[in-house]
Order: sequence, then structure tokens, then C-alpha cells
Amino acid sequence: MKYMAISEAERKTFERVIAEVGSDPEKAGVTLKVLFNVIKKTTSITIDLQSEVKKLLDQYPYQANHALVQEDLQKLGEILMCVAQEEEVGRTYSTGQLAKFFGVSITTINNWITGRRFIGVERMERNKQARISENTIWISPTEERIPVRDIVEIYEQKQRRGNSSISDDGGNLNRIRYIIETINYFEKRYGKPYSEVIVEKGNPDDSEDWIWAREGKEWKSLLKEIKDL
Repeated sequence: MKYMAISEAERKTFERVIAEVGSDPEKAGVTLKVLFNVIKKTTSITIDLQSEVKKLLDQYPYQANHALVQEDLQKLGEILMCVAQEEEVGRTYSTGQLAKFFGVSITTINNWITGRRFIGVERMERNKQARISENTIWISPTEERIPVRDIVEIYEQKQRRGNSSISDDGGNLNRIRYIIETINYFEKRYGKPYSEVIVEKGNPDDSEDWIWAREGKEWKSLLKEIKDL
């Protein structure tokens, strides 16, 4: 079944509908309960938010906690819209997930968003969590345009290589195999040995190319390690 695309204008209309419903304490409480049950059954929701919503819904009537009900209704509306758009934008990631993939802090990711390093991604209002599509283009310090999904793929490949290096007996055999496999991976990825790549791209220790700086340093370290074995 093909899902229907949701435009930016339609997303904003949905946000206004949530805000209008939220202005009435009774309607806000009922809508919050319905959205909570739907989202709980169809997607992930943080334990903290689950606890917060359940606590509010148990405190009927909702007038006494109207502001908090409105706030949580807005949060669930954002989650629901994210799920509704998922099919058209692919996987989306939080700033925390991106920080892990890029190997930087969440503050750095937020600074990149503010600096428009993620094309088309706007800085979210306070208390709103940014969700960035895997199809979003990231502008590297060298002005290279790289899809987020490529960064995620690099991270996942590195994780798989790292997991394959674990040895039950603590010997060096698996470590040597891991080093060789990783060096072969880099040579295949860059199309030539390290000695030639460094002539073309420069010393990774001084490079502003974020990907080459990280991968080049690892490549150089592994070459030194296998030479010393």
C-alpha cells in the first residue's frame, strides 16, 4: 500500500489543529489519550514521556493541568506527524543518534543545525526535538555534500567490523584478521593504498575533511599496528 505524501503546508495545518484542540481542556485531554494509545501501539515512545502522559491522564478533570496537557499533546502530535511522514522521507534520526554516528557531541550537531549545515533543516523551537531524515544533505567543513545515510552506513560498517574483531580466547588472531579486513575495506573504499591516498587528500591529522580525518587516522593507526606485530 502506498502512503499519501504530506506537504509542509499540511504539516503546519495539522499543528494548528492540535493547538486548537489543545485550547479546550476536555478536548485536549481526550485527544491526548487517543493519540497516546495509537502511538503506543504503533511506534516507540520514551519511558519518561509515557510516565508523564499517564500521570496527567489519571488526574481528571484536566482543567487543573491544562498547560501540561497542551504541552504533551503537542509532543505526541509531533511524534504522530513524524510517523506519518516516515514513508516519504525514510528513516529519521534524533540529534543524539546523529552525534553517535558523526562521533561528535549533541551540542555540535545543534550548532550544525543552527549553522544550516544540514540542508533544509531548521532550528527547532525550545523543547522540540529535531528529527533529521537519512536523505538530508550534510555540508562538510570542506563544502562536500554528503547524505546523512552515507554517514550512518559508514558508522554501521565500522560497528560490524569492530564486532567481528572480538575474540573469545583473547588471542591476537582475530585482531590481526580485523586489521587486515579493515585495511582492505579502506583500500576498496578509496580505490588505492594509503600511501597514494595521503598524497591526494593530505595528512588526515591536518585535514578539514571530517570523514577523511577520522578514517585516515584509523587507517594510519592500523597500518602502524600491523607493522609492529
